[in-house]
Amino acid sequence: MMNTDLFLARLAVPVAATVVAALLVGLLGRRTDAAGAVAVAVPIGLIAGYGVDPGWSWAPPTAAMDKLAWLALGGGLLGLAIDLGTRGRIAATLAALLWPAVGMAWLGGPALLNGEDANLYRFGEVSLVLGLLLARLVQVSDDRLQGPVTAAVVAAGVACLGLVSGEPGLAAVGLPLAAAGLGWLACNWPRRRFGFGSAGLLGGSGIAMALAGDAALLTPVNATLVLIVLSAILVQPAVPAVTARFPRLAGQAVRPLVTAVVLAVPSAFAVLLAWLAPGLIPSLY
Repeated sequence: MMNTDLFLARLAVPVAATVVAALLVGLLGRRTDAAGAVAVAVPIGLIAGYGVDPGWSWAPPTAAMDKLAWLALGGGLLGLAIDLGTRGRIAATLAALLWPAVGMAWLGGPALLNGEDANLYRFGEVSLVLGLLLARLVQVSDDRLQGPVTAAVVAAGVACLGLVSGEPGLAAVGLPLAAAGLGWLACNWPRRRFGFGSAGLLGGSGIAMALAGDAALLTPVNATLVLIVLSAILVQPAVPAVTARFPRLAGQAVRPLVTAVVLAVPSAFAVLLAWLAPGLIPSLY
């Protein structure tokens, strides 16, 4: 059973930190051109949760989870620069396509980039898939919640997959990241207040992609099940079909909850398979 301190660190702290950061940056944005940068609150929430438990490493990071926390910081700062310095989605989309490759190189290092054909192929394949998926999240973030909610569901799915697969380290990043997404939802529900800019895309959604890539390539977690969790991004177009079939679910206040429930189905399926029948589906890698 999860103790109170762990629950506070991995869930409550990221939610609170994200809400506070969003409100503060939002107030600043009213007086400057920083309104589109409010999504930097998401990596701030993740970093706050990770800093409390298991703790922020100020030394050069060597563990994958520490590297992910630093990657969130770097992604948030890079995204903030894009938000403040550019307009439109071209720069954000290009950054989204390339950011997972940067993340996988940072996480894997010599283990992936050692010159062996098999490892280089896996690095390129996974980076390409994750980049395309992250670019897809750019396209669905127009309403300020669909993209962040999707990324939070993926992060929670990878975290739960790690817990049932004997890799609890994945939850050390996945749970705070999902909680930061919940904090963003709280800031934009029921009324959409803040746009989800590149700072949240790279420092939040991009970390969810990197976490999935780390689980697939650098841990014993079944890579096929990780791919099933990621399929939530491709399932996202099913949400409009559900709301069209049930008009009561199409309201602005209910839509994010419907999105989360629909997109959680692939993750729940993958976690159940890992828990009840871990050897049923062979791993891709």
